[in-house]
Amino acid sequence: MDLYTDLTEAQKKAFKENADDLAKLQPQLDKVREEALSRLERAGLGDGTDTLNCLACSACSGWTTGEDGKCGHCPHGWFSHNVK
Repeated sequence: MDLYTDLTEAQKKAFKENADDLAKLQPQLDKVREEALSRLERAGLGDGTDTLNCLACSACSGWTTGEDGKCGHCPHGWFSHNVK
């Protein structure tokens, strides 16, 4: 599919259904992220700065810039990230 191609009705419907499902999931992700950051702050980590890269592991000394600005060595999926 070309990026600038007009979408069919079926494609538009698929995108809308995906957006609706993701909108339902977003409040749950926001709550988990908030709880994870709070837990780390209570443990003396993550003071709202960008020091942390991942919600499941600490910033590493072997940092390399990877996809979406995350450490290229971090083994965790995107659910573990989203620190900002």
